[in-house]
Parts: sequence; C-alpha cells; structure tokens
Amino acid sequence: MTHAPADLEARSSPSEQTVLSALKKYIPSPVPPSLKVSEQLHEQCLALLSEVDHLQGLLQQTLRNPQLVEVRQFRSNVIAELKMLQKLEQRFQSHPETTANSKRSKVQNGKSRASDAESDGDEAANEAEEDDDESTVEMRLMHALRSSNLPFYQAVWSIAKDSCRGLSALGKRFYWDAPVKRREKEPKVVAKQGGGGKQPNKDKRKSVFVDIVADDGEEWVKVSTMSESRLLFEMAKKGWERDSEDEYFSDAGSEVKPRRTVLRNFEGSDDDADDDEDELELIKLARDLRKAADATRLRYKHPRLRVVLSKIQEGNVPEIDDLLCEMRSYGVKVVCQDALSEISHGNSDLSHLLPRPFKRFTETLNVDCTLLLALVSDLSHAKEIEVSPSFHRAILRQIEVEKQQPLLPTELWPAMGGHELICTIEAGVRMREIVQLIGTETEKERTKIMMGDAPYTHIDRVSAIEKFQALSDWQVPANWKIPIKVVDAQPAITAAEIEGTLPSLAKQVAEGLSDINHSVFMYGWATGMTTISSNRTIDKQIEATVEKNRGTDETLEGPMVWICDTARSLAGKEKDRRP
Repeated sequence: MTHAPADLEARSSPSEQTVLSALKKYIPSPVPPSLKVSEQLHEQCLALLSEVDHLQGLLQQTLRNPQLVEVRQFRSNVIAELKMLQKLEQRFQSHPETTANSKRSKVQNGKSRASDAESDGDEAANEAEEDDDESTVEMRLMHALRSSNLPFYQAVWSIAKDSCRGLSALGKRFYWDAPVKRREKEPKVVAKQGGGGKQPNKDKRKSVFVDIVADDGEEWVKVSTMSESRLLFEMAKKGWERDSEDEYFSDAGSEVKPRRTVLRNFEGSDDDADDDEDELELIKLARDLRKAADATRLRYKHPRLRVVLSKIQEGNVPEIDDLLCEMRSYGVKVVCQDALSEISHGNSDLSHLLPRPFKRFTETLNVDCTLLLALVSDLSHAKEIEVSPSFHRAILRQIEVEKQQPLLPTELWPAMGGHELICTIEAGVRMREIVQLIGTETEKERTKIMMGDAPYTHIDRVSAIEKFQALSDWQVPANWKIPIKVVDAQPAITAAEIEGTLPSLAKQVAEGLSDINHSVFMYGWATGMTTISSNRTIDKQIEATVEKNRGTDETLEGPMVWICDTARSLAGKEKDRRP
C-alpha cells in the first residue's frame, strides 16, 4: 500500500523528515497564484498602453495642436501602474530563489547534525517558519495586485472607447468656486508660456475630477468601479435609511425619492453640508458634479453629466435603487452594469474619439476679415518663405508655426469643406483695403480670384480654383466654394431686432463692437449662421457680455462662432507696423 507524501512524512522519524525535506527541492513547486495574476495584469497594461498610443498617433496625424486633447496624464498613470507591476514581478523572481537557497543551506546543516534529535526538531521548526514566511509574502503580493488601479483605468478607457465621441480629455479637474483674491504681499505666479501655470487661488476642496470629457467638452463622464457589497457597507455605516412613510414625490410627481438620515459625528449648521464627509461617496459625487457643471459653460451651455457604475446592478436592491434616484435628482444620467452590457466592446477603430470642431457648422459660413486675409497671405501658400529683415516679429512667429503645421491644408480648408461661403460688405472692404495697402502682388492676385473682383468677376468655381492653384504650393481642394459671396448685413440685423429673433441683450453686445465686427458677428447671430474667425478677443468679449446680462434665462445663447487657433498676416507687413 502506498502513502501520500504528506502521510509518509507524518509517519517518518525526525531524521527521515529532514531527508524528505531535502528532497523537496527536486520537486517542481507550483506556480504561485500571485505570479499568474501579475503576468495577466502586465499583459493587460501593455495592451491598454498600445491603444492609448494609437489614439495619440491619430491626434498627431489629424490635429494642428494634438495637445488640445488631454491624454498624457492618463497615459502617465497607466505607465506608473506598469512600473509597479514590474517591481512586483522582480519580487516574484527573487523570493523563490532566496527561499530555495535558505532551504538548501539549512538541509546541509541538518545532515551534519542528523543524529541529534533536538537539532532535528529545530530544523523542522525552521522549515515551518519558512513556509509561514513564504505564505505571508504570497498574501502580501496578492493584496498589492488586487489593489492595482489598472482595472479602473481599463474601465475608463473601455467606456470612453465604447460610448463617447469627440474626446477632449481623459481626466480633468473642474472648479465651482470663484478665484480667491490675492493678497497684496503675496508674490504673483506667472503662467508659463503655452501652459496653465500654478493656480494657488483655486480651492481643490471645491472641485471635482472628471474621468472623461467627451462630445468636444459638452459631456462629463465619471466612472465608478465601486462594488455592490462595498456600497451597501458604506450605506449601512453612514446611516442611509429607507422608510416608506417618508417617501415623497418629485416636483414632476412621477418619481419617488427616499429621505434618509445621515449620521454625523459633529454639530454643524446647514452651511456645513458641502463639507459633510459623512455623506455617501456617490451622492457627494453627483452633487459636486452638479456644482462644477453649473459654474461651467461651453458655447453658452452647461455640460451634460453622466456617471457610470460599472459594478452596480439596478433593480436588485431597493436601497441602492433609492440612492440612484437621489443621484439622478441632481440632473445626472446614471448608467449601471446592466446598461453597459448592451454596449459592444473591442472596437479597434478610434477615429470616433477625434475632436469634431465642425459638427455644428451651418450650411453657409460667415467668414470674418481675419480669415479672408489668412486665405490669401503668402505665409499660408508658400512652403518656403525667404525671411526678410523688414518682417515684423509676429510674421517671424507665424512662419515658424506654419512650418510645423500649415494652416490651410490642416485647418482652414477642412473647416470650409463644401460649405457655401459669404462675407459682409464691411469685412470684404476692409480686407481689400489692407491687401492694397501692404499686400504683395501674389496676395493681391489671390484676393481678386477669391473675391471675384475684376478681371474675375464672372469666373466659375472650377476656373477660380485653377487660377488660385497656380498661386499656391498646396493642393487647393476641389470643393472649396469660391468666389466668396459678399452680402449686406444690416437689413438682416435690423429685421432680427424688430422681429425679436435677437434677444434684448443684443444691444449691449453691439455697443462694444466696431463697425466691422458689428457687421460680421451680429449678422451671424441674426441669421443663425456660423461665423468663422481668428478674432478670439471679440468672441470672448461677446460671451462675457452675454453671461453678464443673462439673468435667469438658462437657454440664452450668443452667436455661433468657430475660432481658428492661429492667424496669418500678409507677408508685406512692414517691421514697424503693428501686427
């Protein structure tokens, strides 16, 4: 009859047990569970990095400024997680070897003292202690692996990839408090060129971190991987109570919402509610999202809010359903695990995550004078510009920018696409005046072709593009609709004011505009047409005036304006002339 190894060792004498322990080193040890988990996480981490790198590559290929989509911090977080896994793997590799060497050393010492029964007993105790140490290390490694943030990053990426479009950021903080006034004695912090700089006047406690900013900034998505058991434990700990007698209907009369008692360990007034750390984490999240969204407007609108609970099932636990109802009362769309299962995964095409800056363009575009000049400038059409000592420093900067990302093929022509193009009389007149005053001969000729001036008054689009192509180093798109039509803006503006198409605060907006800006921006507003411009200053001025005079009208919107990130001067600009 044969015996199992453990049974055989139990029936052996102390000296025989020492020999059997020595033989263990020749028996292959099973692979620790922690090593398998580590290898799996390592592979998943590399796969995630590969997809994020693929997205960054697409951004580099398609955007003039890829940094406008904030992905670097998310990638850095994943890399940090990868480094943590690599360190753990090094411990996996070193721990078994150390244990084996220790065992071999102790077995050799045990052989020289095999006749000493007391020494044999000590040896068995040492072996048991080693086994305990190895088990403890394994438990610690497994705990470290289970604490990895990688599953959360995977969830964020999966949700962004499967349910979002027009990505703006993977991770961004938004504030709802007004900036604190700086004390006179405090040193001023100057923001670095091209960066945001430090913001010591922002209170981080009055902010919320959004995991995904999508739909070109118009949607904020927060991801939670909290489990159902953890949520129930937190609800019990913090005093969430469900009492049918205290249920009440919402204002709409259609949704039942629970009242609950929140246990507190301090005395405080209602003003302290915002800082109440005893509030449930998900309720506080929904509330903070609402506050930050109410303090933020993008194109005159507050962002939409979505919270994804990837491990919470709706409809199973009444108390959890009550909590979800409370979250939704803040105007937050809550998506649970059951809804996520309907979304397909494994989409390798990431093009839908690219920004969509032209998604709300109207069929006809209203072109500002600043872009009319950029469309005919030698700086925009020549691949190689001979630098002249007479060039203004603004032109020198524009030449450097143009070398990195040419304006016309990467931004302006894609924006215009197949849209009909118009400009106001004032914009056209001012553009022609500038070209005649300081433009080169090629800039003057491009102006005549693009604007349909003599001798090209009756030229058709195909012929105009052929003529224009002869004056450009770039391939002029066949669908570019030139000549640009010139319109009289004032009748449309007056009619909109009389008919009430423009809001009453349009008068305040108009008061701060020059004649040319009045014609361009007010015409776009009056007709509902998208205005394209590089005049960011005027755009921000109009937006600030609208917000200042909004009152309680949450639906109020100003003109639809698309701002080109960079402008182009005419190459003929003299050195001492203002840019």
